Amino acid sequence: MLRDLRDAFSRVKTFFQMKDQLDNLLLKESLLEDFKGYLGCQALSEMIQFYLEEVMPQAENQDPDIKAHVNSLGENLKTLRLRLRRCHRFLPCENKSKAVEQVKNAFNKLQEKGIYKAMSEFDIFINYIEAYMTMKIRN
Repeated sequence: MLRDLRDAFSRVKTFFQMKDQLDNLLLKESLLEDFKGYLGCQALSEMIQFYLEEVMPQAENQDPDIKAHVNSLGENLKTLRLRLRRCHRFLPCENKSKAVEQVKNAFNKLQEKGIYKAMSEFDIFINYIEAYMTMKIRN
């Protein structure tokens, strides 16, 4: 599943990373810490929703040549979300992830550049998902 995400991202990675001219990170270590925390399932669910609803719809419109690849990446992310829901009890939590809120706020402040930043760091997101899943398997 993660391999499918990585393969799909590899088709658009260069496009978005070339357009991302910002040095700061959008996906910081605090997000990984939230993934590893007690409500990691909530943080992961919020981030998947953020990418599917806010980032990818705008990313698809950046260039006709990458639209199908971004769409494929989104489909892989939806498949992962379905598998995670089957594996874990995704109960709606009262507490929202502070790290996810920080990501969303930073993304919104960047405006148009936020799309390039969020998409260029998608591999970091995949690594964080992998860390979360590895931790859950061990527990």
